[in-house]
Amino acid sequence: MFSMPDEHNPLVSIVILNYNGQSCLEDCLNSVLETKYPNFEVILVDNASKDESLKMAQKVFGADPRLKIVKNQTNVGFSGGNNIGFAYSKGEYIVFLNNDTIVDPDWLATLVSAMQNDPTIGLAQSMILNIDGDKIQTAGWLFSDYLVRKYQLCRDKPSNLKFPPVFEVSFVCGASMMIKREVAEEMGLFDPKMPFFYDDTLLSLKTWLAQKRVVTVSDSKIRHVGGATNVWNIKFTTYHLLKSNIVLLFDIYPKLTDLSKALLVNAFFISTNSVFCLKNKNVAAVLGNISALTWSFKNFRYIWQNKLYHWSRTRVSPERLRGKFVRVKLPVHFCLMPSKLGADYFDLTVGKYENALMRE
Repeated sequence: MFSMPDEHNPLVSIVILNYNGQSCLEDCLNSVLETKYPNFEVILVDNASKDESLKMAQKVFGADPRLKIVKNQTNVGFSGGNNIGFAYSKGEYIVFLNNDTIVDPDWLATLVSAMQNDPTIGLAQSMILNIDGDKIQTAGWLFSDYLVRKYQLCRDKPSNLKFPPVFEVSFVCGASMMIKREVAEEMGLFDPKMPFFYDDTLLSLKTWLAQKRVVTVSDSKIRHVGGATNVWNIKFTTYHLLKSNIVLLFDIYPKLTDLSKALLVNAFFISTNSVFCLKNKNVAAVLGNISALTWSFKNFRYIWQNKLYHWSRTRVSPERLRGKFVRVKLPVHFCLMPSKLGADYFDLTVGKYENALMRE
C-alpha cells in the first residue's frame, strides 16, 4: 500500500528505535502519525524494553496500517537496532528518529523537498529544538582540527533565528536524520561493533565519502528531550565517546603522516584532560578514558581494517573529506589545551562561524 511509486511524494520509512521509552514514546508516535506528508511508514524497533512502552504502542497505535512493530529479543544498541529497522524499510528515503522527539507537522515534507530539489544532498537533519521549542538544541555538529573538540551549532540560541534553507555541517545529529536509500545501500549504515556514538558520525562520513553533502534543513523542525531513556553514567559515556572518536580519527586521517600527528595531539589532549579530571575528583571519566584506550589497543586490527574498507569505497580525496569534517580551524597549541582558555577560544571561533552562517 505505502510502497506505491509517487514521483512527487516518494515513500519515506521512519525508523524509531525504542528502549524503555514509556515517558516519551506516546507523544512521539502521536506527532509522527499526524505528519502532513501522504506517503510514509513507521518502523518501531523495540530494543528489549523492560517497561510498558511496547505494550502501549501496540494498544494505542497498533491498528494504524502505517506502523510496523519489530521486537528485538536483546538490546543490540543504537547501531544494531537501527540496522534492523532499515532491513524492514521500503522507502526511497529513510529517517532515523529518536523516541524522545516531537515533530512539527511539516517536518518530513520539508526534508523530502530539500533532498528532491538538490541531488547533491545525501544526508540531512532537521533543526533540532529543545522540548519547549524556544531554543535551538543543535543545528548540526562541527569538528575542530584533529577532532579534539566538537560543537553543537547554535546551541541555546533562540529558535526564531533566520538560517539559510540548507547548509552544510561536519556531521548530523542522530535525533532526526534522513538518508537516501541509494547512499545507504552503496555505503552501508551503522557498525554493530560500535553500538553508541559512532552512528551519526559514521553515517555522515560515509555520505561525504560517497561525494554527497551532509546538511541541516532549517525549516524542518523537531523538538527533542535528549537522553530521556538512557541510564548512562560518566564512565560509560566517556568510554564510548572516546572509543568512537579514536576510530573516527583513522577514518578522517587515512595518510600515515596526518594520522600520526592527529593521534599525538589527541594523546596529549586526553592525558591533560585526565589530569584535569583527577584534580576535580572525576575518577569515573579517567577510568572511561583508560577503558577506551585499552579497547583501542586490543582492537587495533579492526580499526585499521575499518579504515581501509571505508577508503576502498571513496569518491573523494582525503583533503576534501577533511575539509568537510574539520570546519573550525584552531592553532595546535589551543587544540592541546583542555583549559578554560582553550575552550573560550574555541567558542569564540565557533561564534564567528555561526554569525557568518546567519548572514548568508
